Amino acid sequence: MERTRSAVMRAATDLVVEGGPGALTMDAVVLRSRVAKTTIYRHWKSRDDLLATVIEASVPRLPEPEPDADVETSLRVVMRYSVNSLRDTEWSRLLPAFIMLSRHEAEIRAINERMDWQHNRVLAELVQRAAAEGIVESGIDVDEAIAHLQGPLMIAFLAGLMPIDDRIADSIVDRFLAAFGPSAAAKPRTPAAGPGGDA
Repeated sequence: MERTRSAVMRAATDLVVEGGPGALTMDAVVLRSRVAKTTIYRHWKSRDDLLATVIEASVPRLPEPEPDADVETSLRVVMRYSVNSLRDTEWSRLLPAFIMLSRHEAEIRAINERMDWQHNRVLAELVQRAAAEGIVESGIDVDEAIAHLQGPLMIAFLAGLMPIDDRIADSIVDRFLAAFGPSAAAKPRTPAAGPGGDA
């Protein structure tokens, strides 16, 4: 039973990676996995159910921080893990479809929410530890901090602006620490410029 399930999952994942969600049909899975359609339906009630299982299995989970590890090192480990996830062939090709489907499909949206919750929890814990240890300002806005850590990497990946490697992970952490370090808290924040260039 486990071999059968693995064969179906491998076939379904390959189909989505190669051709996007539209390439995943039960007939295509049967052809590629050589598992009977009746057997597949014993495990998954529908094609959408199988697609959700494929995506759920592919979603990366950030590593839980070591309680005794240096918080800056832990930030770098987490950001490098995020980089490696985006360099993974399967996940990098599934991610755009995952983002699109999460806007329209309730089951995929729920997977996205669970992923966001886990990622945000890990990053929030590290930001709070950094604040407690005086590495960043004590009154830091945790949600804003998470956006500064995750946003630049996702934009660079989706826009193809630069190589996704450990250097960008370390650069994001360096810029984050510079922007939110204790000395930065004493500097007045410059208001964003309006459309006409005025602050």
